[in-house]
Amino acid sequence: MNNGLKIGIAVVAGYGIYKVYQLYKLSTDITYEPVGFEYVNGTINVKMKLTNPADISLNMRGIDGKIYAKDSNTIIGTFVSGPFVINKGVSFFTLSFKVNVLNAGTQLITYLINKDIPTLTMKLTKKLQFMSTSEKYDLTNTK
Repeated sequence: MNNGLKIGIAVVAGYGIYKVYQLYKLSTDITYEPVGFEYVNGTINVKMKLTNPADISLNMRGIDGKIYAKDSNTIIGTFVSGPFVINKGVSFFTLSFKVNVLNAGTQLITYLINKDIPTLTMKLTKKLQFMSTSEKYDLTNTK
């Protein structure tokens, strides 16, 4: 293989790695914040605030979400979205989690027996073009 071809392949590979890193960096700069939640007709609606400080948009393959009882791994609700675009600036949207009635009821009875305050944790898996990242949020302090 001649040296020109080797250099060309190295430049293309380096550029690809740089673009993936830039995509990852942009995805970490974008912040998601739950600002409220409510239970309505078998769904938990979580209102989210999304802030994109960059001057460009980001294409997402979607978001998967789960709501857990904070002190156990019991899944109370699930959410799956389709592809979407994150535009620059601040936006608000609602995630509607389908509640697993059996798990939620069992967890509620456990809280009542132990005289505990129900606490919920939300885990979001953000699916980017080439990778996924996950974050956990405490829903107890949101209204």
